[in-house]
Amino acid sequence: RTALNAQARHGGDIMSRVEFAMHGGQAELQRLVREQLGQMVKELLESHAGKAGRDALPRVPTDQQVGPTKSVEELRRVVIVGNTVMHHLFSGINIAPLSAYPFEPKQPGRAKLSPRELAWNFPESALVEFLPCLGGFVGSDILAGIVATGLHESRELMALMDLGTNGEVVVGNRERMLCTSTAAGPAFEGARIWMGMRAATGAISAVQVEDNFITCRVIGGGEPRGLCGSGLVDAVAAGLELEWIHPSGRMANRTEMPLAGPVLLSATDVRELQLAKGAIAAGLRMLTARLGASLEDIQQLHLAGAFGNYISRSSAQRIGLLRVPLQRVLPAGNTALLGAKRALFEDATSWDTIAKSVEHVSLNEDPNFHQIYAEEMGFPG
Repeated sequence: RTALNAQARHGGDIMSRVEFAMHGGQAELQRLVREQLGQMVKELLESHAGKAGRDALPRVPTDQQVGPTKSVEELRRVVIVGNTVMHHLFSGINIAPLSAYPFEPKQPGRAKLSPRELAWNFPESALVEFLPCLGGFVGSDILAGIVATGLHESRELMALMDLGTNGEVVVGNRERMLCTSTAAGPAFEGARIWMGMRAATGAISAVQVEDNFITCRVIGGGEPRGLCGSGLVDAVAAGLELEWIHPSGRMANRTEMPLAGPVLLSATDVRELQLAKGAIAAGLRMLTARLGASLEDIQQLHLAGAFGNYISRSSAQRIGLLRVPLQRVLPAGNTALLGAKRALFEDATSWDTIAKSVEHVSLNEDPNFHQIYAEEMGFPG
């Protein structure tokens, strides 16, 4: 089951919801996430019960109900992963430490709750677990990604990137792992972009240069209505190729770049992408350097999440987001979900051990961060 986060009505990004929570809204955010996840679990169980019942029983007239199986009664375990803010909101942990410097959670560990505590109408014997966070804003979704990609077992140096409002980066191998979160901003999700939108019908999702002309792919076909994250990366890469955008990010002799139909790329959009990609690239570069390695030493770079699946690797390289050979960049899909599925059937203590072995790095405390961030904001010439 998938659904848009019901908390979005109180803020479209993590920090907006943290601010809402700090002004008396934490109980409301807790209620929303618990109710929504509980309902999704219920829908899954009911749909499975109905299917199992139809498969197991002989055909009956359509006007007769087929009884459910024991799926709901047999529920034993629920595993949840998510960012640190969602971990705290779901688990009923005070969000205040995440609202101010040094932004470190006081209770990042595994949270165990009962259906009764969550007001879920499931057997009381069922255990609900929110897996442990790694530190700062790096949550258990990234822990799940580490396990899903096998980064913690690798002999070679590997990296994991989750591109979003808070871009998380992990670099390491079985000897040592470092992680960090970067305030990338919502550009990769199409937010704060002049004509930005989610990856939905009408969004320009891909841009290419053919014979010095721009061509665009629109989700669902038809008239374009806006620009989503993957289209934004492509559009800026195309502008650089046509020399309509300088390596500094300044537009050449224009303030907007026409794409398709009424959709334009503005100079402010380019700046937003620079801020986002600069933060991610700086995080990757700094973690790698802390391990005594260079970007050339990274043998596999996994791009997690839906955006990682749809972004053009060549465009990401063109804007300087990925400074490793393209054959080493692997779209990893929904590593959070894959890791959570594995956690259902693995020894719980092993995950806690992995979490404790990952070192969280606060980039703002590094005196070189701002200089490296500024360097990474520029585009390759």
